[in-house]
Amino acid sequence: MSEQILILGSGNAFFTDGRAHACYMAQWPDPSSSGTIRMLVDYGASSLMRMNQEKIAPSTIQSLFLTHFHGDHIGGLPFLLIHFKYIDRRKEPFWILGPAGVEQAVTDLLEQMYPGMELDFPLYFKELKASESTSFMGASIEPRPVTHRPESVALRLSFPSGKLFAFSGDAAMDDLLVQALEDSDLSIVELSIESQPDPDHPTVAHVSLQELMEQRDRIRTGRLVVSHIYNDLASQVEKVNSDRPGFAEPAFDGLVLSL
Repeated sequence: MSEQILILGSGNAFFTDGRAHACYMAQWPDPSSSGTIRMLVDYGASSLMRMNQEKIAPSTIQSLFLTHFHGDHIGGLPFLLIHFKYIDRRKEPFWILGPAGVEQAVTDLLEQMYPGMELDFPLYFKELKASESTSFMGASIEPRPVTHRPESVALRLSFPSGKLFAFSGDAAMDDLLVQALEDSDLSIVELSIESQPDPDHPTVAHVSLQELMEQRDRIRTGRLVVSHIYNDLASQVEKVNSDRPGFAEPAFDGLVLSL
């Protein structure tokens, strides 16, 4: 089995065009056994529904990485945790990794949605420092700072094979983002808007198509996929791609990417 990324949710916070909230599943061979490691990356409100649609058993997931704490990236997590408790009767540990504050953000959200909920399995948190690599289940995880929320990070995930996957999370189109994607084999980058309200003074901390067209040559990646998108913007990306082959590929819910 090769390393793969499954895009469970390619949409924005508004479910525009019926696209699901941000959620991705990375999987790779377990170097210590003949099994498979599965890590979720972000978990918006629609994510458990999308897992059911793709027939992915939650019990097969070992961990989750969170890039930041906006609802369309974390809002589905309480539903996953109660699925573990009531449906799976899970006893195996589950890991949640992310930037500083991840444990507090998750416990606060669970308490708001299901007050007093006690889980019957070990739930472990690992707060990762930006720009420091951490070995995890045979892979290497390195968060990189990006411009969005104070806690926001991009993910650099190095598989046991040496292949590198980079994911922007939500981010502005700036030097930090370019550095976070550097020398990756596959990058998934958010693309939320057509252009900044004032292109000379960008104020929206999301990537625009105009900015990506201007900065694309700076992004050193083997394959660029754009997500956090809506259908009309995806069509515009396709048009640019016809003039600039290899520019970017628009994501869709259910897209499988092999490294």
